[in-house]
Amino acid sequence: MARTSNRMPLLALAVVALAVAAALVFALRPGQAEEGGPILQYPPEPPAPTIGPNPTVPAGLAAGPRFVADFASADSLRDWQMVELDFILPEDRANWVIENGRLRQDFASEIRNSALTQVAALAPVAFADGVVRASFYDEFNGIAGLVARYQGEVGYEASYYRLRLLKNEYEATPKYALEKVVDGVVTPLATVAGPGFAPRQWHVIELEVRGGELTARLNGKVLLQASDAQPLPAGRVGVYTRALGGIMFDDVIVAP
Repeated sequence: MARTSNRMPLLALAVVALAVAAALVFALRPGQAEEGGPILQYPPEPPAPTIGPNPTVPAGLAAGPRFVADFASADSLRDWQMVELDFILPEDRANWVIENGRLRQDFASEIRNSALTQVAALAPVAFADGVVRASFYDEFNGIAGLVARYQGEVGYEASYYRLRLLKNEYEATPKYALEKVVDGVVTPLATVAGPGFAPRQWHVIELEVRGGELTARLNGKVLLQASDAQPLPAGRVGVYTRALGGIMFDDVIVAP
């Protein structure tokens, strides 16, 4: 009798284990997920935004500019100079590519790292007085601008004027800055706190330099104005950003 009573708990445990196993098999049988819906359902990924056409170039600028770059061919960068405006190691140089007829900043180094390095792509043209204009589309970089009257072989020791804009999603201020850089040392000439530019849409920026008078425009509206009592001499022009990738430039124009 004692041996029989010892077997009873074991039999009860076996029955319970069989019942649990049967329940699991029933719950996970084929077709059950389809009938009751998925256990975990992730939200769908949003579609990538469609990049629309570039802003139209005004007829006056298209008719008689000193220089135009529309990046229509693969060799459009043949005579351009790419410079880092901060000190870097040679292997960390920024990448610039032509993609779909636009100039794209393509991260830094061979493995395409995002880097905070300030960079510029300089057109093969120099001027003292005139207007440099470009359109840009920011996907996720957040920093765009222009340089004018650039002189120097080493970017972090060069002299130039710089228009620098930040997107509205950044907390940093000022969002707009017109600066003079002499031998790598930056002096603000004019700043505006905000609101910054909207990403994922085309914008047009202009930097006009006449002697020591500078005017910056965003989408045709005056953004910043400044006077420089000791203006820089003639130099090259170009576009400005950081080596974070995710930004395109097009229709770089220098007009009288």
